[in-house]
Amino acid sequence: MSPIEAADSSRRTQGTGNTYDAVFTDKKDNATVKASDFLNLMVAQMKSQDFMNPMDDTQFVTQMAQFSTMQQMQEMAEYSKSNYAMSLVGKTVTATRFTVSGSLDTTTGLVEKISFVDNEYVLSIQGKKYTLSQIMEVQAGQNSGKEEEPVCAVDPSKIDVEAGETTKDAAVVTWKVATEDVVLAKELKYTVYYSKEGPFDTLEAVKKGSVSGEADRRDIAVDTITGLEPDTEYYINVVVKDKNGAEAIYRPVKIKTQSDIVNAD
Repeated sequence: MSPIEAADSSRRTQGTGNTYDAVFTDKKDNATVKASDFLNLMVAQMKSQDFMNPMDDTQFVTQMAQFSTMQQMQEMAEYSKSNYAMSLVGKTVTATRFTVSGSLDTTTGLVEKISFVDNEYVLSIQGKKYTLSQIMEVQAGQNSGKEEEPVCAVDPSKIDVEAGETTKDAAVVTWKVATEDVVLAKELKYTVYYSKEGPFDTLEAVKKGSVSGEADRRDIAVDTITGLEPDTEYYINVVVKDKNGAEAIYRPVKIKTQSDIVNAD
């Protein structure tokens, strides 16, 4: 497999055909010392000592006490890290990571959940996964005295709805799933809207349009809009809804149906 094919393969999910920008995950060596490590070092030290001039027993006692203190400090640091990670849930943060292409992938949104994976805390933000080290900014909560609008668990605002085949009375459109979380993706519902009037890039404007087929469909990323007029321009957009009912929209696409006039040979 060539490097290009390998990069493309890393950006494709099985079964869906959707592609995502792969990202680098920073793996750090925690350099922690375990009890077994200390005991191995102590045994090696005893084996290597000069038996004509053996080590003082008090040195072993001192080393054991120092190790116990160090172990307690490591546990306190881990507790502090855990408390910090948990405190981020529900807060608005900005996280940044590098994609394979070298560009920065920056996301600002609410921390939806914290997972502990491979001894590392992983934060879910707008359907994307970030580590604690990738958090660049944490915003203080603001109490405006009124209930805030719910924020959708995914942010498709930078993802285009793409036009497919178009006939005189129908058009095919596709879109990509706006999350890397497989569980979250299964909970999302989609509604396709179309209209002759634009712009079609706000939730209010989109929901004034006509609905294609049924609303709130799961596990779809393609739709065929029927009943269109020939030789007519339409704006098409997709509204995604999470399990809490919060909604967000993609970037619209503009299509034009084919003419119903057949040119004679």
